[in-house]
Amino acid sequence: MARAQALPVLMPNVPPQRWSCHSCGLCCRTLVGDLTEEERRGIDEQGWREKLGIAPYVRVGRGWALNKHDDGACVFLDEQNRCRIHSEFGEAAKPLACRMFPFSLREHEHGWQASLRFDCPSVIDSKGEPLSSHRSWLSSAAAEMPRRSRVASEVELARGMPATHDEVDALIGRVTRVLDGGQVRMTRTLIGLARATAILGEAKFGSMRGARFGELLDVLFGAVESEAGRAVEPPTVRQRGMLRQLAFAHAEHVSLQERRRGYPSRLRRRWRQLRDSKRFRHGTGAVPALPGFPRGAMFERVESVRPIPAADAAGMDALLSRYLKIRFFSRSVFGLGYYGWRLVPGLTALWLSVAATGWLARLHAAGADRDVLQSGDVSAALGVVDRAATRLPVLGSFAERARAAYLSREDGVARLLAAFGWTDHGNE
Repeated sequence: MARAQALPVLMPNVPPQRWSCHSCGLCCRTLVGDLTEEERRGIDEQGWREKLGIAPYVRVGRGWALNKHDDGACVFLDEQNRCRIHSEFGEAAKPLACRMFPFSLREHEHGWQASLRFDCPSVIDSKGEPLSSHRSWLSSAAAEMPRRSRVASEVELARGMPATHDEVDALIGRVTRVLDGGQVRMTRTLIGLARATAILGEAKFGSMRGARFGELLDVLFGAVESEAGRAVEPPTVRQRGMLRQLAFAHAEHVSLQERRRGYPSRLRRRWRQLRDSKRFRHGTGAVPALPGFPRGAMFERVESVRPIPAADAAGMDALLSRYLKIRFFSRSVFGLGYYGWRLVPGLTALWLSVAATGWLARLHAAGADRDVLQSGDVSAALGVVDRAATRLPVLGSFAERARAAYLSREDGVARLLAAFGWTDHGNE
């Protein structure tokens, strides 16, 4: 039986990050609004089928979702980018998923762990109120969330070896202190973190528990700056190909219309995915079309786009720091927050997602015929990558675990971060 007492909402402790809704309407155009049976009945009782003149929701597999127009906009989105349900019946009448965006909640042993989505422009730009100001209404939303009778151990160090909360907190504390260090640019810092992570992956954790685990972290993450300063070789052909496939996996967004199609259509889509994944691995010719990205760019042109110059890097460094700290504080890097991945592979996957963001940002720039990244390219790519990060089951597959394991060898992650970092990683 689920526990009866209310659980607190645990907010990410990232003071530079702020958010308020600015009614851009992007979420109402790009996301699929899944509904519970109760929410579907509420929409019926409000008479929306007659008011809208079209079906307010549609069947998707075994569930239901808010209907959309052909351009992707939710049928409840009005000309002022306001929700018609909200305008007529108040915010509390909206489906829970719509009310919570861009926040998400995951049940943690000590409460509801809040996270923040970076596919919202106001999150990317850190516009609005401090995150702590949203705790109250998130607590109300948490009361409507389904509860589990038991919360399993959050993350393993190795097979059958659960990490303690103190060990997880120790790791998060060390990494976030490095991110706050500000001694070198963020891309260079990530190169050092990737190398420290690779060394951590070689540890025999059975003899490194508790205080000794903390001591190990002190040694490894204390050497990040020196590791970051070592020369980085260019990535190999295979490493580049695997990163392109990872970028493709993040960017393959399935629309509501595609989710509703029958088996023959899904089979054709799967065939197209396999074909396009092969093209991303080879990286020659034109880049296959990806949702939200300009068409027509050539692979060679994408990988020739230069990073944001050092003189303009401060804003992107701050964005990357906010993003990574949100992921750590919300526990969406490993364990239950990331497809059950163990601690070190989860860290590796996070660093690789930054490199995948850099590749997709270059695709965005190349599609606009630019040779140098701009902040808008990075923001667009990060929104795509974060939308998929903890919401696309294929990223938790055996194939992705094998990819991360392969790229963790031979300095692969550091090489890819250097080649596809958001900003110039040269030393000052």
